[in-house]
Amino acid sequence: MLVVFPLGFDEKFIVRALIRNKLKKEDKLLAVLPEGYEKEERTITALKNLRGLLKSLTSEDSITIVEVPLGSGEDMVLTIREEVLRHITPDREILAVLSGGMRALTVTTLAALSSLQDVSVRVESDFENLAGFISFDLTPILAPADIRWVRILCALYKGKSVRKTAEEIGMSPATVSRELQRMMSYNLVHPVRAITQVVRYEITEGGLFYLKLYGGDCTEV
Repeated sequence: MLVVFPLGFDEKFIVRALIRNKLKKEDKLLAVLPEGYEKEERTITALKNLRGLLKSLTSEDSITIVEVPLGSGEDMVLTIREEVLRHITPDREILAVLSGGMRALTVTTLAALSSLQDVSVRVESDFENLAGFISFDLTPILAPADIRWVRILCALYKGKSVRKTAEEIGMSPATVSRELQRMMSYNLVHPVRAITQVVRYEITEGGLFYLKLYGGDCTEV
């Protein structure tokens, strides 16, 4: 997993997210900072404290700093996007901790992550009073609103096979299978395999979120 976060004057929100998500040794961190951050003592202190914590959770070398020139919003998005793609982990899973740092960096980080394809992106943000946090899967929000996908997901949620799903919605099994392949890229479904053969598809938490967004009668899941 790649953890992406803007870092401001206080590392406590980042620390809470890392502990909450049980950071693993193989996970990597990408700290998004404004160009020239070295001139701000409070940011340097926050970064030092974060590195100290990482020694016990993973390793100090697991954190990479991306300096973003402040200026054109489009250029900031492109800079962050390029660095995320450069450092993404093999599992292509991203945790975006958007609880601190400059608001301009938070917005452009979210925009950069929204432009990615074939990745799983979870967004987390802590309440300012530390009373709790929000968490949601960004990927289903980026998926196209497609009535065929809604009907396929509804059928899968009810435990129907690909063939039964195809019969119910009036599509061929081959067409349903192609749509399922597209839906996998948005983390809406995942295949269940027996050895090397796919025997069925199951709806993911992201797929349930998609149904709540677009599913009509299927939103009560």
